[in-house]
Order: sequence, then structure tokens, then C-alpha cells
Amino acid sequence: MSDPVQNDNAEDVGSVPSFFREHAEFLHSLDEVATSASNVESWTLPNAPEEEMRLICEMKKTLDVYQEQPTCLDPYLERIVSRLMSVVQEYVYAFHDTMCKPESPITVTRMDGIFDLLYTLCKVRGYKVILRFFPHGVADVEPVFATLWRFSVDLEASNWPARYTLLIWLSLLAMIPFDIESIDSGTTDLPAIAALSTSDVSLMGRWVELGKLFLCKPGCEMEGAAVMLSRLLSRRDSAAVLRPDFIEWAAYEITNASRPIDTTAVNAGLQIGSVLRINGALRVLCHLFSAMDSHTTLDAQIPMLLDIFQMDAFEQHSITRKLISKAVQRLALLMLPATNAEMGRAYARPSLRENLSNNAGAASDSTRDDEAESPDVEVPLEMEAFVGILLQKLHDKDTIVRWSAAKGIGRISERLPMALAREIVLAVGDILKDETLVDNGLIDVAMTTEYSWHGALLCLAELSRRGMLYAQALRQIVPWVVRGLTYEIQRGDYSVGSNVRDAACYVMWSLARIPNPSSKRVFAEMSVEMATTLISVAVFDRESNVRRAASAAFQEHVGRQ
Repeated sequence: MSDPVQNDNAEDVGSVPSFFREHAEFLHSLDEVATSASNVESWTLPNAPEEEMRLICEMKKTLDVYQEQPTCLDPYLERIVSRLMSVVQEYVYAFHDTMCKPESPITVTRMDGIFDLLYTLCKVRGYKVILRFFPHGVADVEPVFATLWRFSVDLEASNWPARYTLLIWLSLLAMIPFDIESIDSGTTDLPAIAALSTSDVSLMGRWVELGKLFLCKPGCEMEGAAVMLSRLLSRRDSAAVLRPDFIEWAAYEITNASRPIDTTAVNAGLQIGSVLRINGALRVLCHLFSAMDSHTTLDAQIPMLLDIFQMDAFEQHSITRKLISKAVQRLALLMLPATNAEMGRAYARPSLRENLSNNAGAASDSTRDDEAESPDVEVPLEMEAFVGILLQKLHDKDTIVRWSAAKGIGRISERLPMALAREIVLAVGDILKDETLVDNGLIDVAMTTEYSWHGALLCLAELSRRGMLYAQALRQIVPWVVRGLTYEIQRGDYSVGSNVRDAACYVMWSLARIPNPSSKRVFAEMSVEMATTLISVAVFDRESNVRRAASAAFQEHVGRQ
């Protein structure tokens, strides 16, 4: 009989945790850290005691182990975050009360360890989950804002986790269901910030200006400021006053920063500071378009935003191109009603009853996907330009841009009338046919680019997942998808195309989940070729991820026949 101790050790080596195994030791260390940090007399120290920092470092190492399985922490998150935030809340209130005194006894860096631990929790589990356990009373607004204002005086300090935590805390407080002006006490004796010049002394005006200050900072501070500003500007009491001015400011910031400093250089590019300014403004727009309920307040800014999205100054920066893709799709979704999406899901939802129904019952619904007509929807004129931008992004050289554009086209097609959605499907299918030679039914991809094929296949998979591929389009597209399963181009002493084959497997997997009977008949007509190619790829492809994807697609088809 094997030694149980050895078995336990064998399971620990390289294994993924399935529960929070160190919860007892972690909670004990948490109580010790919270007790030490809540000692008011220690708040005058420049740094936390050594024992407290040692415990915090051990707790951070414990949390890092659960990055692959963060849900293991969920049963204990409320206790952990509430315990830490109770200490931070007391500190913020005390810091706010003594901040305006000539010699404030409370130091700025005393709680760096606590803030660092809160940031680690956000990194492991995600800030959206951690925010659920943050305090969000009306009385918290001004102390948190004033503390962040004071922490922003010296932006070069190393306590960026503290500023990030305060930013996401303010993003939660920005959602309080009360008028911001009603809780503004008119406090104006805040320390001056050299990088900030504003004539608006109201709480909301300073709130917006403080968020702008962090949009040009790399790392988490930019993301936290973007979330905070989007939630603040999506409020009804700020829609008419602050939102139009901010969007104009963001447009000016992007346009001004996109001009290269040295225009005489042959390959004049953007400086890193300019790229950060552009990315910060675009991040706010992405979050803002997602949080808004209506586009009526944006009618005057849409032409200006469209010109920005079509600028050619961002070709060297993949993150910027991805943000533009996200902003375009979210603005397009904001301008379209959500009724068509529900109608599309009505026939795209997998149904075991339909799969097991008799032929007579299936025949009644056999042409539902081809004959279904969406209700009359007023499509904005700018929608063609938005879709054109996303179709162009499918050819991008970076995967993150192509993937974002593919998801955007799928989401927009869901809300468009069926006739327009079919045009988009054909346009995506035409990308596969560009630069492709067809001779006696054989598709030659030697002159094609893997970027275009990869983007088009990802987009087809997203359209298929949403039930946008009708039977007639499937007959035209499936042969090209089957060819994508064996896509490979020789480039010197190496070959490219593994990402295309993986995307083709994704399309095959998503096609199996289309439940309407007319699509099943199309697959039945091509089942031999599809099955043969999938099995050969699952067995012989050199890339392990492609073999797994092909095997999953084949099993999905077999299980749903």
C-alpha cells in the first residue's frame, strides 16, 4: 500500500488547487495584520512595522497561487475584504480630518501594505468582484476623494496600489443614487496639484479633473481612472453638463497626441507619452459607451468620433488599435436597439426537443432561419462606416485586434435586420476568397495572408455562435472552412498557419451548435468531407492545441447529430 503522505505531496506538485487550503492560516494572519494596522498611534510612522509587512508578503504569495482558480477564494472574500476595508475606512476618515492641518501627523505611506494586499486581491479575483464588499455610504465620498487628491500631489511616489484602490473605490461611490451636488460640502481647502488646473471648484468638476490626471499614467491607474470616469459621466446629473465637454476633451486629446513631434523624420512615430494619452482617452470612451443607456446626447459628437476612429496615426500600436475596435463596436451597439438580439437568440438557442423531434415536426421549422424577418429597425447612417472599420480590423497583424473586431461584428450583426446581417456574413466570407486561386474545386492559399484568414474565421465563428449563418451561406462557407483546417504556408525554412487551423476548428465547433434543421441538412451533405478532415487534423496536426480543438469540434458534431 502506498504512503498517503507521499500521495498528498504528489498531488500538490504541479496541481491546481480546488479549494482555499490555507484559509485558516490566512485568516489568522489577516487578523494580526488588521489589528496592527488599526493601531492609530502607528499611523504616524512612515512605514508599516516589519512584522506586519512580513505577514502581508506571505499573504500575497498565498493569493498568487490561486490566480488560475480564483473562485476558490469566494467563500472567504467577504470576510477578507471587509476586514481590510474597515481599517482603510478608518484611516481615510482620520486622514481627511487632519489633511488640512499645517503639520498632519498621519503619513501617506503607512497603509501601503494594506493597499498592496487589496490590489493583489483585485489582481487575482478581479476588481468587479472585490468591489462588492467595499463600503459605499454617502459619507465616504468626500473623505475618499480628498485622500486620493492628497495622494495625487506626488504622482512619482511608489504607492500606486493605494491610488488604484482609491480610484476603484471612487468608481463604486460614483454610483450612489443621490445628486452629487447635494452631498458637496463645498470643501475647497485641498492641497494644490501642479499638474492640475481647473476653475471648477465643485466636487463633480474636481472629480472629473482628478480622473483626467490618471489617464496618462501606465498600468492599473489608467484603468481605474477610466472606470471611475465612465461611471461618473454615465450619471443622469452629469449627462447634460459634463459628458459633452468631456467627450470633446477626449477627442481633442486623441487628435493632439496623434501628431508626431518630429514631422521631418522619415518614420515619425508617436512618443510613449502621446500613446498613453491616447489610450487613456480611448479607455474612458470604451467604458462610457458600455455604461450609457442612450446615444441621444452623442449625436453632435458622432461625426467627430468617427473621424478619430478612422485616423491612420495608430498603426504602430496594437493596444491603441484594439481600443479603437472596442470603442467602435460599443458605440455602434449603443446606437442600435437590443430587440433583434433577443429574436436571434430565439432560434439560435440549442434545443434538445428540436434535435430529438420527428421529421414532421422538424419540417415545420426547417426554413425558419431563412424565412425569418426581423421587425423594421431604423439603422443609423454611420453604421456602415462602423462595420467597415471592424471589417478592416479583421486584416490586422495583431491577434488581439482581430479577435476584438470579430466579436464586435458578431454583436452588431445580432441587432441588425436580417437582410443587413446576411450582407455582413457574405462580406466576411469574401475575405477568405481574396487572393485565393480556385482550380477545379481545389483552393490554393499560397498567395493569401494568414492574418486575413484568421480574422475572417474568428468572425465566422462568432456569427455562427449567434445564429447568423443561414443555410444558403453555409453551403458557400463550409468548403472554405474545411480548407482552413489544413491551412499552411511555407515561408522560407518555416511555415505559418497554425492560428488559422485553430480558428477553423473553432468555426467547426460553433457550427455544430446551430440547432435549426436546415443547417443540419447542409452538414449532412458535407458530413464525409468535414468528418474526414477533422479526424485527420485531430490525429496528425503538429500543434497540440489544434489537435485538441479539432477533436472537440468532431465530438461536438457527433454528440449533436
